[in-house]
Amino acid sequence: MKVSKEERISRFLNHVGKYASIGVNLASLALGCSVKVDLYNVLYPALSIVKRELGELNIKIAPREDVAVLKGSELEVMRIITSVDSPKLPINSINDFNPDSLILLVEAFQGNASDPDSFANVMIKLFRELAKVNREIVIGKGHSIVSTQPNASIHVLDFIKTKIKDDAYTLVNNDTIQVIDPMDEIASRRQVSVALNNALNDLFSKGAFKDLEFYPIYDAPDEYNHKLFNEVKAYVNELGGKLHEVEQPNLGYLLIGSTVASRLDREPPMFYNEVKEGFKIVVTRPFGELSIIGTYVALHVDEELYDKFEKEVMSVDELEEIKEYALSQMAKPNIDVAEVIYGHLPEIGRKFNSDAHIAATIDISGPGIFVFKELAETANVKIRLSNIPLISPEVAEFAASNYVIADATAGTNGAVALVVSSELVDDVLAELGRIPGLKPMVIGEVIGRGEGALIVPDYVSKYIKDKAMLAKLTMASNILQGVARQHPALRLARAEIVVTGKVQGVGFRPLVRRNAKSLGLTGIAKNNEDGSVSIIAEGEEGNIRAFVESLRNINVAEIKELNIKWSNYKGEFTDFTTE
Repeated sequence: MKVSKEERISRFLNHVGKYASIGVNLASLALGCSVKVDLYNVLYPALSIVKRELGELNIKIAPREDVAVLKGSELEVMRIITSVDSPKLPINSINDFNPDSLILLVEAFQGNASDPDSFANVMIKLFRELAKVNREIVIGKGHSIVSTQPNASIHVLDFIKTKIKDDAYTLVNNDTIQVIDPMDEIASRRQVSVALNNALNDLFSKGAFKDLEFYPIYDAPDEYNHKLFNEVKAYVNELGGKLHEVEQPNLGYLLIGSTVASRLDREPPMFYNEVKEGFKIVVTRPFGELSIIGTYVALHVDEELYDKFEKEVMSVDELEEIKEYALSQMAKPNIDVAEVIYGHLPEIGRKFNSDAHIAATIDISGPGIFVFKELAETANVKIRLSNIPLISPEVAEFAASNYVIADATAGTNGAVALVVSSELVDDVLAELGRIPGLKPMVIGEVIGRGEGALIVPDYVSKYIKDKAMLAKLTMASNILQGVARQHPALRLARAEIVVTGKVQGVGFRPLVRRNAKSLGLTGIAKNNEDGSVSIIAEGEEGNIRAFVESLRNINVAEIKELNIKWSNYKGEFTDFTTE
């Protein structure tokens, strides 16, 4: 039954009231203003300031990586929670513990996390206190989140070490959220599963899934705190992990997450020096979850935006279906992906073999497509993305154009990206393709070494409106496209496709359009009198081939046959439409 706009907004405001009653500004939070500290405009510039100020102190920030990697097994953790405004640490206890590394969570009041200088000052205070420890402190992984309450500003420090210095590795990560589903109940199972999956995804992306350990971070008002802990405990048991009792903030401000660890008895996929020209960039599924959730919230707090969305994009009924799909994906742990990656890692001490091993992996979450820029810089290569596969390109474009979210490619517990040789890529795609719910695809390739550059399709500007962020990317201008088309998959082409089977009256063409737009293609899809559907698709050849494969996975249709006729690119269309 169709729900009216008034009923939807009333239902939403009822949820806003529940969260407001516990001090959480749901609208601000879900729109991204109070989630992670802005990476490119605040965090990274702040770290540069910190490094200049504290160059003489005995503190080392590890190179940017998804996880902290320790040699050895049997992790030991000492947690310390202290104030952001005036941090105090038990220096003697830390000296006695003798940590290998530090996993750091910063929850800062939004007034201290809005510009690089303010956030750098927060970190400098802590680092000056850390410098009192009588050994070098290595910050193996940091995570920062913004609170809307001044009294909810804390540092959570997990000092870590391995007890047994054997040949195994222990991988450790930390992530937290406050609210992910604006229409879900406080302390629900889905909120917890997304939060813990988000922390786990960085481990899973490195092929680590054995002997999972959880050092949870959770907080809520008294009436929800016990329920939140029970949901955390139940989900950890469901995953077969071990839950440790550690100190908690106990501030009564909603927070859900964990420091997580896993043992890896193979070499992690961090063979950046082995990445060569021709290696493929594979993603496990489309991404861009946060633009969907952010748009959903924005429409319910701005009626003009609601009407504009329904007029220009789709009904809010359709948006809600897409939101539910995105959340269902986020609530699933990517442990099956971890097993595939693990199966293509060398045994400890063995050398990398491009015919058998995955060279590098990365979790596509908060930074969205900017993870590929980080990957290019780390591996010192030039990466060219031929398409940006988003869950809903239409929603992403609307979210960016209406300044709902600065980067509409960002997500949480999202897809995993893999860098794989051309000899291995088909095997990896086949293995990932057997995992229910995944849509693995090649979205680009390495086109050279030595530059640390990321080249993206021009249409990415539809999804990212922040000029400072766009400046960090290289657009595939006409000149660059001319160079890139030396690679066969990047040549412009045209395909005329006739699809037969049960493909009319089932919602097939709207999904065809969505898939085509997600791959940056132009063209048309229309019904024929004989019951078939004709499609014309124009764009880069590699994207058209990915589009053809996507047609086979549209589950509302029963496809009997796909007939494809290839020809030269004509530039006939400016968009992809249906009729």
